[in-house]
Amino acid sequence: MSGKSVYILSLGCPKNLVDSEVISALLARAGWSVTDRPDRADTIVVNTCAFILPAKEESIEEILRMAAWKKRGRCRRLVVTGCLPQRYGAELARELPEVDLFLGTGDFPGIPAHLERLGDGPRRTPAVQVGRPLYIMDASVPRRVSTASYGYLKIAEGCSNRCAYCVIPSIRGPFRSRPMDDIVSEAVRLAAEGTREIILVAQDTTAWGRDLRGRPTLTAFSSGSARSRGRAGSGSSTPTRRASRPSFSPRWPRRRRSAGTSTSRCSTSTTGSSRP
Repeated sequence: MSGKSVYILSLGCPKNLVDSEVISALLARAGWSVTDRPDRADTIVVNTCAFILPAKEESIEEILRMAAWKKRGRCRRLVVTGCLPQRYGAELARELPEVDLFLGTGDFPGIPAHLERLGDGPRRTPAVQVGRPLYIMDASVPRRVSTASYGYLKIAEGCSNRCAYCVIPSIRGPFRSRPMDDIVSEAVRLAAEGTREIILVAQDTTAWGRDLRGRPTLTAFSSGSARSRGRAGSGSSTPTRRASRPSFSPRWPRRRRSAGTSTSRCSTSTTGSSRP
């Protein structure tokens, strides 16, 4: 495949931002160059939200805005990932022929291989890869954290409440917790990379551990935090190492906008986008 530069636009909640950071890292590992300019990208990825109506409208608007770069810029491939294709699947392919590839919430980890199969040539119809939403990341999955001194840590995925008004179980799957040791391992890595504050996120944060052996609760994170601080400071007696030790915040930061309407630029895409 010729032209391996990518621009990633992340819409919606911090959980989606974590997915976008994973996409960025996976593509970088596969030899792609991540740019913060859509006009300089051969491939544009839009990671969408579909939780409420304004979020769906924003996702459609941004997809169409990014599609304009296929006519006026160097973009050859437009990829849409996340909750919108997971929710609507093939229906989107009929309504948005400008898109080359749709990937569901459980399919985005394979994006490097999907892009290789996509190739450079034009497509008559979009490719659709939307399977069951059962994917959950672990500490071995790479991330390119796009925030400054803080970072989000996804401790669980999905929801099993199945409220009549909510689509989360259908687009994110049943609730499943990450094991404590795995979460701590990622926290240690984030701390080593300079993260000062770790914000725990999930679709149902307080349900963490209910599906794990022993049914641990969020109070376990106090001991997990202590362990991560110990690991982050191991091998050094200098007081300056304390600066890399994270605090754990199982909360929504007040400075962020509400889920479903917030927009974050992933990885290097943090400076605002150029318009065609």
